[in-house]
Amino acid sequence: MKTTLIALLLATLIALFAFGGAWWLGTREAARKPSPAVTRPLLSVVTAPSPESAPSGPESSSSTAERSERLALEIESALVARDPQQRETAFNFLLPELLQLEPARVIAMVARQEPGETRDALRDQVARQWIARDRDATVRWLHTLPGETERREAASAAVASLAASAPGEAIHVADEFGIGRDDGYQEHLLQIWAEADIDAATRWIENQPAGAQTERLRARLEQVRLSKR
Repeated sequence: MKTTLIALLLATLIALFAFGGAWWLGTREAARKPSPAVTRPLLSVVTAPSPESAPSGPESSSSTAERSERLALEIESALVARDPQQRETAFNFLLPELLQLEPARVIAMVARQEPGETRDALRDQVARQWIARDRDATVRWLHTLPGETERREAASAAVASLAASAPGEAIHVADEFGIGRDDGYQEHLLQIWAEADIDAATRWIENQPAGAQTERLRARLEQVRLSKR
């Protein structure tokens, strides 16, 4: 009986030692393992200012020149392709930008074109678009075109472009190139203007120099005034 009790006590002690050792080893192993990483929200990426400043001076001029050259090449390619859609895109989107960046390149482009439909189309588009941006520069360019016929055709395109937005300027340009003096076109322009805004047309006519053409315009204005009564 005594031997059995001793054996039972020894077995209990062994079990306790075994459990304690296992617990100690587990605790030590857990301490060695790194704690799970705490998930943190990503910080917003702050874009630092570029050490390279925006192009200026010679760099900016070079960039503009390169852009102008590409635009000119694309426009001329559209002219050569004779694709109506491609040409329309060139005239509506590329040509206005090139006129803004470097009108001198546009003038040179027109001058390079051989006489014919392509030259006429490009020239008239330039006249229509440029006159709205810079009337004086456009008029100077129109005077440099070779031949009276070409000058009148391009000037007519410019006048038609100005008529809706600046009828007084349209009449000035028409008169400078001798358009509509003898066929009533200038009077027609004034009549349309007076029918839409007779007060503005009246103020304009009162500031025009005396002369036969001014009197004809004044007479047409009075016709419109009488028709409104």
